[in-house]
Amino acid sequence: MPKQRGLEIAAAFFAATRFGDVQQLRSLLAADVTAYADGGGKIPAASRPIVGRDGVMRLHASLAHIFAATMSRIVRYGFINGLPGFVTIERDSALQTTALQIENGRIIAIYITRNPDKLRHLGSGALH
Repeated sequence: MPKQRGLEIAAAFFAATRFGDVQQLRSLLAADVTAYADGGGKIPAASRPIVGRDGVMRLHASLAHIFAATMSRIVRYGFINGLPGFVTIERDSALQTTALQIENGRIIAIYITRNPDKLRHLGSGALH
């Protein structure tokens, strides 16, 4: 898959999750998608992987009111550990990376890192 296509899917995923576009989100996810989150016990994050399209859809439905109240601020799109994704600042002022593993045009894994210890290298200078 061309890198540009990966970034397009990442942008579509961000928009679908932040604006509550359920149909678009469903179309981006593989049936067996798994979402992983790492808050390091310091920042709220799912404690277990969320497995399957329906589970990931439920997760994002539960977050919709948060995103509606305070939109995540996109810092930039790019590649995170070789995967297309994005860096955001979330409602709780937490820095977050979201990396998407994509196969056959569908997201098969979502890797969310909120653990500040793992994001230290993205210090304030890298966010401008």
